[in-house]
Amino acid sequence: MDVSRRRINIVMTGVGGQGLITAARILGEAAVEGGCKALVAETHGLSQRGGAVEVHVRLGDVYSSLVPRGEADVVLSFEMIEAVRGVPYLRQGGVLLTADTLMMPPTPGLRPLKRQQIEAALKGAGVRYVVIPAREVAEKVGSYLAENMVMLGALVGTGALDGFVEPERIRAKVQELPMADKNLAAFEEGIRLGSQARLRP
Repeated sequence: MDVSRRRINIVMTGVGGQGLITAARILGEAAVEGGCKALVAETHGLSQRGGAVEVHVRLGDVYSSLVPRGEADVVLSFEMIEAVRGVPYLRQGGVLLTADTLMMPPTPGLRPLKRQQIEAALKGAGVRYVVIPAREVAEKVGSYLAENMVMLGALVGTGALDGFVEPERIRAKVQELPMADKNLAAFEEGIRLGSQARLRP
């Protein structure tokens, strides 16, 4: 990635209970402590369990907390259906990172979607995307609640944050969380997975 960029725009999507707000807070605080300006905003949805959540994180030379549609460098999605909803935010050449988690909304008569259908929709839209096995990793480290740290680690691993926030500062924030050992293990595994999909212009 071009570390001379003046800013990076990230839109996080998912559902309540997945820890989006925690991940965004960690990223924002780590950036500020490293001397990088950070703006974080929960734009719509409810953070209660099951409700759609969208959080905008802007780092660098930024003056508004909201990412305009078509200007996100990265959409970081914690759930695949919400990943599709985040696509309009992506700039041309932007990248979508999504967990492979599927959480169908409790709508009567709604037919369950399959991962293949969602990936077909992303390919049809011409989106560059990477699917991260967040649930599998979180279960391996001992807590499904650590999925958010897998995704945060994957973001770090891609190199998208290079020049904005140091991985060590994020790691220190992760260590402050409850179940620090599990969250840190999930974060590190996420970095490994993200590094296998280094983002290139």
